Amino acid sequence: MKRALANIFVISCQLLIVGMFCGTMFNKNVNVEKHVSTIHNDNLNKIATSVSLLFKDQENDDITKVETKMEDLKLEELPSTDVIDNDLKKKEENKEEQKEVESVPLRSVEIEKYHDNIDMGFQVSEGNKTYSLDEYEFNVVVAVVAGEFDETFDDALGVVSVILNRCESDKWSNWAGTTPYQQVIKAGQFEIYFNGAYLKYMPGGSSYGGTKYNISRQAVIDGFNGIRNNSYLGFRAWWVSGYSDKYIVYGGNRYGYN
Repeated sequence: MKRALANIFVISCQLLIVGMFCGTMFNKNVNVEKHVSTIHNDNLNKIATSVSLLFKDQENDDITKVETKMEDLKLEELPSTDVIDNDLKKKEENKEEQKEVESVPLRSVEIEKYHDNIDMGFQVSEGNKTYSLDEYEFNVVVAVVAGEFDETFDDALGVVSVILNRCESDKWSNWAGTTPYQQVIKAGQFEIYFNGAYLKYMPGGSSYGGTKYNISRQAVIDGFNGIRNNSYLGFRAWWVSGYSDKYIVYGGNRYGYN
């Protein structure tokens, strides 16, 4: 019996020792694991901090570069006040030039193209009443004159002078109107207008821009600027006999006062 109890006591002691040993080893492993975990976490924090600083430096560097670039752009691309003022001045000058171009048809004067024939009642004069029309009316007058004169500047100005004389005649202005356009479209006066033959001298017509058109246009321009070569109020084609024996061009129109 005593021997059995002694054996049990020995075995119990052995188990206790084994248990204490295992407990000690387990605690060491836990502490090691905690230590390793702490070291691991510290390293991660250090890496994260380094990465954060790296990106922060890069971000700051990028922002600095962008700001620098913006400053460069401001210096290089933004025009100075003088440049802006010059651009505005040029635009205003271009507008004025455009206005002059648009009004050229009523400004050009070439009196040296015309000749006198005093015996026939033709003497070139300046300073007469001037006229202006809108583009369409101007083109109609030019087209009608182009179909009525005979080849030369003198005969073309003769036709224009008759039209303008009518505008200033009480009889004709009261009946037909006070503008060149009203005179040329008056019923029964200019056959070339009513039979439609004038259309070939209008923009897009077959004779628009041709020699007769250009002569007519110049004569109308000069007439509108106060140049005339007669005081007659009417004309007929050369072949109409008995009307008048007054002409500026042989074979051209015959001019009279009715």
